[in-house]
Amino acid sequence: MVEFISILILVGTIFTVIYLLFFEEEMDSSIQKRLLDIKKSRDGGTVEESPSSNKIYEALEKREKAKKLNVLEMLKEQSEYKIPILGLLLGRFKFTETIKNQMKMADVKMPVDLFFMIINVLILPFVVFSLLLNNIFILFTGLIAGSIPFVMLRIKFQARLKSFSSQFPDSLGIIANSLRAGHSLLASFQMVANESPYPVNKLFKTVSDEISLGREVREALQDMNNHMPGSEDLKFFVTAVLIQKEIGGNLAEILDTLNFTIREREKIHGLIKTQTSQAQLSGIVLGLAPVAIAGLVALINPAYMEPLFNTQMGNFALFTAFTMSLTGFLIIRKITQIRV
Repeated sequence: MVEFISILILVGTIFTVIYLLFFEEEMDSSIQKRLLDIKKSRDGGTVEESPSSNKIYEALEKREKAKKLNVLEMLKEQSEYKIPILGLLLGRFKFTETIKNQMKMADVKMPVDLFFMIINVLILPFVVFSLLLNNIFILFTGLIAGSIPFVMLRIKFQARLKSFSSQFPDSLGIIANSLRAGHSLLASFQMVANESPYPVNKLFKTVSDEISLGREVREALQDMNNHMPGSEDLKFFVTAVLIQKEIGGNLAEILDTLNFTIREREKIHGLIKTQTSQAQLSGIVLGLAPVAIAGLVALINPAYMEPLFNTQMGNFALFTAFTMSLTGFLIIRKITQIRV
């Protein structure tokens, strides 16, 4: 009976996810097509125009569409829900807002409910097989599989932060030179948005568009830290600009000094990374060696490893060994991380 219910839950969940992800888009497209037909019939058809007027009309339409998309990109929430019912359900929990913020920081444009669907699809098969085989180790493996989306978010954010940190000093140079040429701070931000690569251009484009729409400069600058948390260089930049707006001074010289400081700190970071690379490699080897050895022994002599997977004491010993290896790896990693 338990096996039948477990398989039924698994199959029902898979079909529900497939239906919500694919068939709903077809329904939306059919509804949009019907609305377009109604609009055409209400307008009484289209008026024939010359080729030149059509080209002018298409160019104006593209320009207006680009403006609308630019405004909507700033105003709409990046992590909107794909399924309204799930949105109402997930909106009641605080951790949903946390996931939204993490997806926003990682610049992942995926609906939050779809993100939770992926997690459930990764975990549910292991839960079903754990009930069928009465093996808690399979359930533990399912929890690890369910954490993969969170790990991917973290990796994507770290890659985005690293790319931003490497490009940010050049952006400071562009802003300083633009201010010396007599441009305003807003024009300098727009120049960075046009000249710099991703992700620096997106951040400054967002800030410059917000200021152009009437938002206070202080609020827009302070909100930059929310778009790229963890960047000490960005915090220094925001603080320097806000202080200069309060008490005055030569902002171009301040940014040059900040640029020099950031580049020198990056040099020290590289030196520290070189000196601690051996210790970090030792931590990785110590963390992966037990897993590699256990997998090799299980491949050579499966009967020898069966008690670890099929008995309660074996599962406990396996969990303890994994926890201790992970703890040792995290301790070594913490020791080798030196703040500058």
